[in-house]
Amino acid sequence: MADTNTQAVKDQDKPLLTVDNLTVRFAVKRGGMFSKKSYLYAVDDVSFAVKRGETLAIVGESGSGKTTAALAVARLVNAAAGKVDLAGQDFLTLEGEELRQARTKVQFIFQDPYSSLNPRLRAAAVVREPLDSLTTMSAEEKQETIDRLFAEVGLHKEQQHLFPHQFSGGQRQRIGIARALSTQPELIICDEPVSALDVAVQAQVLNLLRRLQENFGLTYLFISHDLGVVQHMCDSVAVMYMGKIVEYGDRLSLFNNPKHPYTIALLSAVPSVDKKRREQMQRIDIPGDPPDPVNLPRGCRFASRCPKVVDKCRESEPELTEINGTHRVACYFS
Repeated sequence: MADTNTQAVKDQDKPLLTVDNLTVRFAVKRGGMFSKKSYLYAVDDVSFAVKRGETLAIVGESGSGKTTAALAVARLVNAAAGKVDLAGQDFLTLEGEELRQARTKVQFIFQDPYSSLNPRLRAAAVVREPLDSLTTMSAEEKQETIDRLFAEVGLHKEQQHLFPHQFSGGQRQRIGIARALSTQPELIICDEPVSALDVAVQAQVLNLLRRLQENFGLTYLFISHDLGVVQHMCDSVAVMYMGKIVEYGDRLSLFNNPKHPYTIALLSAVPSVDKKRREQMQRIDIPGDPPDPVNLPRGCRFASRCPKVVDKCRESEPELTEINGTHRVACYFS
């Protein structure tokens, strides 16, 4: 019995998802027909890990590559390089029946509940879709699963017969959450799951996600640009800028002691009810525009907008370096 308990603890500490050197690029044509093909590196050599039962948030402004990284993890866009280890399987190399079975382990909650649900399907059919394509359940088992999931996400059984347009935005997102839970996944990727909702509804959906995580032992990869939301949802945070992770650490370390100038600027824009924190944190604006993603400059990608920039920053790109056991940063001034 002692050996069994020890193994269970080891399994809990082992990451469910490990991403190594993930790269996603898109071909871009510039100039005439015979011009040289260029590539936009939306995700450039990114690595991170998520422990079982925990939440990793990937944050950054629009165009940082956070959503593309999540889509690549779920095999919804093709990766040019890298490895995605999901529960001991290299997810990027799976094909055919192996891939179909593995897809039950990872599901997606999309950003916009208005466009992510098929308007021609009733709510029950929306939740049933993954069960039809990824499982061999009987019709009776599928209906039992749908009934249970509607109750879990706070919807009534009678609402199963309604179409998506007959629900509010928050209720539609609850249907999306029920659909994601239908195959009993181990990893759920939440892509800005509350950004399209009213503030009051956001809190309800976030509380629902946390309750479901506790009840089912779920692991979340949480994509967001809102650090205020992330602060209450995650165990660790990866900050992305122009396809690169510039800072990565546990929640307390990163929020209480940010090191990268980009992270500091993002955190300065987060409202706080703590008067002392408001007095200490001066709002920092990020000047200028990001560099051309197809023609990136040498050195640090944040150099053109950084208040601490020196010549070294423009000449060579800083590596993501450990500053303590759980905190890493890509900056020469850390």
